[in-house]
Amino acid sequence: GAQLQVPPKPGAGSEAYSLNEAEGKQALAAFGVPIPRGRVVTVGGVPESAAALGFPVVIKAVGAQLEHKSEVSGVVLNVRSIAAAAAAGARLAALSDTLLVEEMTTDGVAEILIGVIVDPQFGQVLVLGAGGVLTELVSDSVSLLPPWTRESISEALRRLAVAKLLAGYRGKPRGDSGALVDCILQIARYASATSATLIEIDVNPVIVRPDGKGVAAVDAMIRLYR
Repeated sequence: GAQLQVPPKPGAGSEAYSLNEAEGKQALAAFGVPIPRGRVVTVGGVPESAAALGFPVVIKAVGAQLEHKSEVSGVVLNVRSIAAAAAAGARLAALSDTLLVEEMTTDGVAEILIGVIVDPQFGQVLVLGAGGVLTELVSDSVSLLPPWTRESISEALRRLAVAKLLAGYRGKPRGDSGALVDCILQIARYASATSATLIEIDVNPVIVRPDGKGVAAVDAMIRLYR
């Protein structure tokens, strides 16, 4: 698996902390990573924000302590009305004071995991694999040492079984592979820029939309040293 234990770096404070999902996405967006439109609100702001973004939306609990939201049912997908948004907000408010209301990407052709881990010997390692529910079900990932280039990333993606989905599987449209490679390079740039304090990046999934429509990083977990 990609979960390496990383020794604290000399000179870095050894206290690790996580950016919550909304903070992690904003950090990546500053490097060009496409994220869904969304708003961080308290429970009272959920219905209005959902209506403003346009249905369907996803509503998530984004309290800092919630690294694995799906395990605590901290995500409600496919919310299609103001009443449903209010009900979802009320339920999630039990988990977190802050909620993320986000547009839902409904035309994905593939879901990809993009991660960066820090290996004690090699330093930063880029991990690409099958994302979303497939991450748990299939062992489909490749690891890349820097320097990371458009060519090395494209070649690594072709080695994944999930590449069949990107190529247009069983009559489905081709995925926007160019936008996916751009997104991976942008995440890699963020990793390089934060290398002094970065422990781990886990962007899962990046939803790849049909060719020309781009990609969307719909979840992100980033751990750093203070």
